[in-house]
Amino acid sequence: MIIVYPDYYPSFYCIADKCRNSCCIGWEIDIDPRSLRRFLSLSGELGDCLRENIMADDDGAHFILAEGERCPFLEQNGLCRLIREKGEAFLCRICSDHPRYYHFRSDGIEKGLGLCCEAACDLILNQREPVRFVIRDDGRRKTPPRKWEQQYVVLLNELVMIAQDRTKQIQDRLKCILSMVGMENADLTPSHWLEEFKNLEHMDMEWEYLLDSAAFEDNPLAFPPVMVEQLIVYFMYRHLFAGCQSRLAPYYIGFAVLSVRMILAIAGNRQEMLCDIARRYSAEIEYSDVNIQQIISCLQKEVICK
Repeated sequence: MIIVYPDYYPSFYCIADKCRNSCCIGWEIDIDPRSLRRFLSLSGELGDCLRENIMADDDGAHFILAEGERCPFLEQNGLCRLIREKGEAFLCRICSDHPRYYHFRSDGIEKGLGLCCEAACDLILNQREPVRFVIRDDGRRKTPPRKWEQQYVVLLNELVMIAQDRTKQIQDRLKCILSMVGMENADLTPSHWLEEFKNLEHMDMEWEYLLDSAAFEDNPLAFPPVMVEQLIVYFMYRHLFAGCQSRLAPYYIGFAVLSVRMILAIAGNRQEMLCDIARRYSAEIEYSDVNIQQIISCLQKEVICK
């Protein structure tokens, strides 16, 4: 089976109590069936505490968040009680995986790190060399890739090559990416999309404030080109798979470029804000299927109207 991941992937580690934006606060934490059985069968005081803080019904199970939308097992020192008492292997799948994501191909798995995590965002944006994708064969039997998966791999490689062509200015690279998928006429000006983004689902009121207060100066040259390069490569790798699977690849690439331009515009000329804005954007937009689909739908209408 083929396993693919960006070269920085193995360098990620959770910074736990050093994190200023804990994933244990503000997120509903779903519990997979296997972990649920383990939690509910645990004896002792910790087992009692688990059973008191789990809500389960026909739709699944999740932890009952405490005051301030905190996980009931997040201690005041920022550490996880479950890890402290039982070790990381005891965690439910969503907690042990986060912020990792996976694309399941016929012939293997693609792995990545989501920008919504502070540590992952810092790791991704501060890469100075072009990202390389490691391809490893673990020796297990694999199914031949489907035609659309083969096309996806070819297209991704071509788009990444354009994004990482450091002989061209970053603006020209973004234009070439859009041109390659037939999206060169789409209006991806951040100010054009401001009202649409305000109408999306919001998780945090501060995100609404950022949208309202942003100067929306769309100036990629205000940021180191390498950071913009890492952003566009991240968004293409993260979302093109779904685009090819649904036969909407051009619109998902449009979404990738729009995401980069929105992040840069909200950050304005404040380079020191880029990582935090990218993290917030990811949490608000990328981690909401509803928001992504609404943007894709608007991009389709945008192109049709052109």
